[in-house]
Amino acid sequence: MITLKNIKKVFETEDIQTWALQNVDLEVKEGECVAIMGPSGCGKSTLLNILGLLDTPTQGTYLLNGIDVSTMDEDQRTDIRKGKLGFVFQSFNLIDELNVSENVELPLIYMGAGKKERRQKVKEVIERVAMSHRAQHFPSQLSGGQQQRVLLARAFCATGKLIVLDEPIAGLDPMAMTEMYRMIADLNREGVAVVMVSHDVSAAVNYATHILHIGKRMFFGTTDEFLRSEVGKYFTVMYGGGKL
Repeated sequence: MITLKNIKKVFETEDIQTWALQNVDLEVKEGECVAIMGPSGCGKSTLLNILGLLDTPTQGTYLLNGIDVSTMDEDQRTDIRKGKLGFVFQSFNLIDELNVSENVELPLIYMGAGKKERRQKVKEVIERVAMSHRAQHFPSQLSGGQQQRVLLARAFCATGKLIVLDEPIAGLDPMAMTEMYRMIADLNREGVAVVMVSHDVSAAVNYATHILHIGKRMFFGTTDEFLRSEVGKYFTVMYGGGKL
């Protein structure tokens, strides 16, 4: 589904080069949940933008469903995004003027789905995230946890195969956090792959099947392998299952 090989990203301003990512390797298969971890400033958001086809790497190869998307231009990446991946980024919020159903429906409109197909799909995904009773409500009438559910539903509408999440539990209370992770686990069991940035070590090791740690200490492997690794042991001691 996703294969990254030796991904590097450099930002240039006048004569200064800043390496945001260096030598990142990653593989994501159907039904897996990969948590991207690392200290602040290590490039997690940059990597998420590349995975979400909002940016391209300076070097390296990104294969999405066997297609090399590493050097595609913006228009090509936009076409690939349609139907291939959904994302929930902190900068991509719900549209205040649209109700829950209308917000969830947006990706289907962009993909050119017919009205009957859109209605059926929206009904299904809203039921999936337990928001049917709020279908006609507007974002301002929803709690933070409910808004995150709607964003997840909208992302699922966009793909059904791969979802990229940026801090899906940010700002949620403990009950809403648990519910969000339960929904992610349900998606995994149905074969949907999920890649998420997480600052919460405890949540990452409890819910993710794999961990990608980037920064000076690089690691990619299963969660069990992470916990046995030097990197995993270090962060367990440093953060005690808390937040980075």
